[in-house]
Amino acid sequence: MRFQFLGTAAAEGWPAVFCNCRVCKEAARLGGPNIRTRSQSLINEDLLIDLPPDTYMHKLKEGLDLSKVRYLLITHKHMDHFYPQELTVRGWAYSHDMVSEDLEIYCAEETRDYFTLVSGWELEQESAVHLHWHILHPFETVQAGPYRITPLPASHMQPGNEPFVYHIVDEEGKSVLYLHDSGYYKDEVWEYFEKTAKTSGPVSMVSIDSTSGDRETNHGGHMGFSEVFRVKKRMEELGIIGPDTLCVLNHFSHNGHYLYEEMVEIASRENCLISYDGKVLEL
Repeated sequence: MRFQFLGTAAAEGWPAVFCNCRVCKEAARLGGPNIRTRSQSLINEDLLIDLPPDTYMHKLKEGLDLSKVRYLLITHKHMDHFYPQELTVRGWAYSHDMVSEDLEIYCAEETRDYFTLVSGWELEQESAVHLHWHILHPFETVQAGPYRITPLPASHMQPGNEPFVYHIVDEEGKSVLYLHDSGYYKDEVWEYFEKTAKTSGPVSMVSIDSTSGDRETNHGGHMGFSEVFRVKKRMEELGIIGPDTLCVLNHFSHNGHYLYEEMVEIASRENCLISYDGKVLEL
């Protein structure tokens, strides 16, 4: 499995769109891995996770052929993870000679309904017939081509909404826990981790929300480093993280205050990696 982080920032990007704080100015000065766009990842060439407003920039920067994407997972309907208008230019007169004419979209019902509300009027019928929506439910595993995908309820957004984190397994048994946006996980998610560890062993990689950086979140909709490391320790105790599991911290905000090199130094003490835009991992 080839896993690539395309965007690794929270909603405002980093440097943030309208911000002049110290860490935004310093990130702009330093450049490189300190420049972060909105959250998105790609597995192999055919499974895309989230569709933020920076998708087009990711295509240009990484030289991607996004017409190869056959499967799209959407974590939730927040702007930095789902920019619905992007789908209105997939197909018809906007997109020619695509590798995969059809796109299988996996998300909560509220996310699909949000697309219909915001962009349904703008979608040409010739494009609409190639968008296939699959409504997900917590803990109900679905098969998306070679991938087995289990949506897990995230601790994020207000009550009544349904954001997901994902457990993704390919046909060779390589597996990823994609765990953001989320604060500390619900009891039933911990039970899932424990059961999965007993039946399947450790995952190949875990990507954990680290938005809050040096701030303690008290189990809010995101996590800071101290909370992430507590989560990692519990995962190790349950066996869902093993000695060979890659543990990657991801989804960062300027409000977390740490710049890239600072984060690398802190994460290395806990045997963790820090994501950056374009980072590739071979699992």
